[in-house]
Amino acid sequence: MTLRKGTVPGGLRGMPPGILVGATPPSDAGQCQRAVLAIWRSLDEQGLANEDVRDELASVLDPLTALPLGGRAQRLIKMLRKPSPLDASDLYWLTRRLLTLVPELQAEALARAEPDVDSAAPSSDWERFLRKP
Repeated sequence: MTLRKGTVPGGLRGMPPGILVGATPPSDAGQCQRAVLAIWRSLDEQGLANEDVRDELASVLDPLTALPLGGRAQRLIKMLRKPSPLDASDLYWLTRRLLTLVPELQAEALARAEPDVDSAAPSSDWERFLRKP
């Protein structure tokens, strides 16, 4: 599977590694958004073969185990924490599962989003982010 450049939402590609781990999201919606961004970054940089990248992504997904995702987050974390090197079939499985988790996280984020003070609809930036492929 070849990933095209530009699949990560604007500005995320230039972020230094580890920046997402230190952030403390304010809510479940924030945790979902943070996980989606981390997934896109790791896939765009094709970094899943790197154990440090996988460990960072596992740390981002860890708080999501409390959400109703049917155990998917736990299975992904277990695979992400496997020692290097991962074989090609593990990388393929991991990539596919991460890609299928993104829409579920986006739906959870929308369902758990706190309404804006000015309006009940999500912000236009968040809506545009969720509609990106």
